Amino acid sequence: MYLKSLQLQNFRGFRNSQIIEFNDGLNVLVGENDSGKSAIIDAIRIVLGATDQSWYRIELSDFSNEDNNLEIKIVCKFCDLTADEQAAFLECLSYETEDAEQFACLYLHWTCKYLLNFSPPRTSTSISSGIKGDGQAPTSEARELLRVTYLRPLRDAYSNMQSGRNSRLSQIMMGIPDLNQGTADYTPDMDLHSLSLTGIADLTNKLLADHPTLKNTNRDIVSILTDKMLLKGDGVTTSFEVSGTDVTEAKKLSALLEKLDLSAQKDAGKGRVGLGTSNILSMACELLLSRDLESSFLLIEEPEAHIHAQRQLRLIQSLQDSASKTEYNHQIILTTHSPLLASVVKLENIIIIKTAKSYPLSSNYTNLEKDDYAFLECYLDATKSNLFFAKGIVIVEGASEELLLPTIAKVLNRDFTEHGISVVNVRGVGLRRYAKIFQRSDAQNPLDIKVACITDRDIMPDCAPRICLDNKYIHKTQWPTRRRWKTESDLPTQADKEEHLSKIKERADGQNVKTFISTNWTFEYDLALSGLADDLIEAIVNVKYAPANRESEKADITTTLGGFESAEEKASYIYSFFTMHSTSKAEVAQQLAAILERKYKDDPQNLERKLPLYLVDAIKYVT
Repeated sequence: MYLKSLQLQNFRGFRNSQIIEFNDGLNVLVGENDSGKSAIIDAIRIVLGATDQSWYRIELSDFSNEDNNLEIKIVCKFCDLTADEQAAFLECLSYETEDAEQFACLYLHWTCKYLLNFSPPRTSTSISSGIKGDGQAPTSEARELLRVTYLRPLRDAYSNMQSGRNSRLSQIMMGIPDLNQGTADYTPDMDLHSLSLTGIADLTNKLLADHPTLKNTNRDIVSILTDKMLLKGDGVTTSFEVSGTDVTEAKKLSALLEKLDLSAQKDAGKGRVGLGTSNILSMACELLLSRDLESSFLLIEEPEAHIHAQRQLRLIQSLQDSASKTEYNHQIILTTHSPLLASVVKLENIIIIKTAKSYPLSSNYTNLEKDDYAFLECYLDATKSNLFFAKGIVIVEGASEELLLPTIAKVLNRDFTEHGISVVNVRGVGLRRYAKIFQRSDAQNPLDIKVACITDRDIMPDCAPRICLDNKYIHKTQWPTRRRWKTESDLPTQADKEEHLSKIKERADGQNVKTFISTNWTFEYDLALSGLADDLIEAIVNVKYAPANRESEKADITTTLGGFESAEEKASYIYSFFTMHSTSKAEVAQQLAAILERKYKDDPQNLERKLPLYLVDAIKYVT
C-alpha cells in the first residue's frame, strides 16, 4: 500500500483544490521557501496520525487566508493494498478500473471547519471513506496501519534516543517483532541468556527484594515497630516489594525499555556525538521500526540538517535504496533545501512545489524522454541542482556566460541573487534536456518558473575563418570542402537564416522556456561587436600579459585593429585570441566582470546600450 495522491483545499496556501501525485517509493519535495512543502507533510500526518502518538492542533492559521468560514478538505488515496490490508479496510474500499482491470483503492476524506455558533469558535473534524467521501470511517484498528513516522525539521534527535517515560526509543523498540521472546520464569540451572526481557525484569526484581541487606533492614524496621511503637498483640509485618511487579507483561516491558539510552561511541571512546550523527542515528532507528511492516510511511523534513556533504550523499542513497526494495514496502516523502541531495536523487522521484502547486518530474508529467533522464542523472550535479529552488533560471553553454552574466545583471540593477535567479552552465551539451525539465506534458498547466536559454548562433562572418582559424583561408574558395563550421555565405538568403534560427529555438523553446540566440556569432564576438571591444581587450591583456607589458601589448592590439576596415573584422580579431592564442575564456570573463562593475556601476544605461540585445532581453525576462 502506498499514498498515491493527496488533494488539498483551503489548507494554508492551497486555497483552490490541488492534487499532489506521489511515487510508491521515494518522493523528494523541492522548491523555494513558503512554496507549500511543509503544508503537504503536515496534511498527511494530520489525516493519518503519527507513530509517536503526537497530536496536531488545528489553528486558524491552517485555514487559507485565516478565513474561519472555510472548510479544510484533505483527501488521501491509497493504492496497491495487500490482501491483509484490503481485509482491514474492507468496508471502506473503492474499486476503480484501469486498462480493463479492476483494482481496490482506499480514499480517506478528512474535513475540518469552525463551529462559529460557539464562543470562542471551535474546530470540528470528520473522516470518511469512498471516492466521494460518502463511505464509513475506518476502524481505529485499521487506522493504526496508516500511521506515519514523522521526523520534524531541526529535530532534537539526541533527546529522542535517550531514556525516559514514553521515550521515542522505547516506542521504536516496542515495535520490534518477537522482542520478548524467551523463557519468562527463572530456574537455577538455566542459561540466563534464554530469559525473556520480562523474565530478566522479574528476576531482577526478585533479587532486589531478597537482597540480604534489604532483608536485614526490614527486620530492623519490624523490631523497632514491634518493640517501641505497637501495642502488645498487634500483628504487623513488613517487606520490601519492587513496584510494578503486578502489572501486565506489556507494561513491564515498556518500563524496562524506557530505561534504555542509545549511546554512540566516537573514536573508540564514549561521549556525546554531534547533532549530525544523532540525526542519522535517529533516522536509522525509525527505519528499523518500519522494516517489518507490510506498508510504512516515513515523512522527513530537511534530512540534511547538521549533516556534512559526504554524509548527505550517503544518507539519500540509503533512503533511495530502502524505498526501492520490494521486500520493504516503504514510502518515503521528504522535503529538502539541499542542492546536493537533489543532485543524487533520481529525477523521477523529485516533485517541484511552486506557489502551492506540485509539478512531479516523473515521465508521465514532463516532456523528457527516457534517454533524457539517463543523461540528466549523470550530469545534474550539485552546481546545477540549485535550479530546483530558483524563482527563475538562466541556462548557458559556457563558463564565460556563467561568470559574466550575474555581474552584468547586477550592474543593470537586476541582481540575480536579489531576484532568486540561478545560472546553470551545461558546458555546451544538453541544453535541450535541461530545458525540458521545466516543460510539462500538459501544456495547459505550465510550470510557473521562467527559464532563459542563452545559446550561440554559431554562424561565422565570412571574414572570420581567415582571422580566427587559419590565415590561408583568404577567400571562401580556399575553405575546406568538408568542415564543421558554417559562415554567412552558407546561408545566403533570409529564409535560410530564419530556418537555422528556428532549428535552434526548437531544441528548447516551449511554455515558460524561451531561447535567446546571439545576434551574430558567439557570446564573446557579439560583446566585441556591440560596443564592449575596448573593455574586452583590456580583460584579454590582463589575462595574457604581465603588468609591466600590458600597456605596450594593448597598444599593439589597437594598432592591429586599425588595420581592419569593417567592424566584423575587428570583432573577429578580438575573438581570435580565444581560437588562435589559447586565451582562457573563463579567465577573461572574470577580468571583464571586474572591469564592467568598476566602470559602469554608476552608469547602467550606458552599459545596456553597449550590450547585445539578446542578453538584455534574457536578463529582463527572468527578472
